[in-house]
Amino acid sequence: MPARVPTPGAPGRARRVWFVCDVLGVACAAGTWVLVLGAAGVLLRTRLLPAGDAAYGLAHGALFHLLAFLALAAHARAMLTDPGSVPRGGAPGGPRCALCGCARPPRAHHCAVCGRCIREMDHHCPWVNNCVGEGNRKHFLLFTLYTALGSLHLLLLLGVPALRGYARGDWDSRSTVTPRASLVFLLLVALKGFLFGSAMFAAQMRAVCSDRARTEQLQGERAGPGGGSKWVNLKAVLGHRPSLAWISPFASPRPQRARAPLRVV
Repeated sequence: MPARVPTPGAPGRARRVWFVCDVLGVACAAGTWVLVLGAAGVLLRTRLLPAGDAAYGLAHGALFHLLAFLALAAHARAMLTDPGSVPRGGAPGGPRCALCGCARPPRAHHCAVCGRCIREMDHHCPWVNNCVGEGNRKHFLLFTLYTALGSLHLLLLLGVPALRGYARGDWDSRSTVTPRASLVFLLLVALKGFLFGSAMFAAQMRAVCSDRARTEQLQGERAGPGGGSKWVNLKAVLGHRPSLAWISPFASPRPQRARAPLRVV
């Protein structure tokens, strides 16, 4: 059961500190941090500092570490934010969940790992050790975005020198040069991060713009006649007005509209 702490500036109200006690999820989430921080350290020690060009090292080091910081900040927010859990019990009447006993509202689905019904549940992601739902969708979206951008930057840092070496004949059939373990580690982390980040970002953008979570897509549900446009759906997740808060993992937008109930087709 999540602990409760007072909400600043709102006497009498409480805010839940959300954390899912799942061994696999905790291991995956910790592994994400280890890979990102490890890649940042290896990149700095083996690629940027030995380059001998202060401007090159400073520019690329600052960019990669900024993207890594934003990705980890969004990861932490996605992991520790209530994804939209439905309180147990609730008002009598209406459909109730047989597993957690809540009065299930429209568009809520039960998560076996969290043990709760989650509003607009997209899926349970072990890499953030949490469900992705109404409450933390923006943070997960930014986590995938910054992961993809940071990994792409790392791939370019590794790929451009490799292409130059290939053009000079360093990597032909007669070459005896073998890649170092640090280079292989960076390459694997970059490939994994880019494939995961770009694929999940594209899937989340599709879900956000269509206002249909992946769970709803798999169950054949679609928005009713009141569904908004793609732009309205995007603002409902990121914030009412386009601003820097849209790309900040520290800003939590307030819900801007009531979502239309979905129907089964």
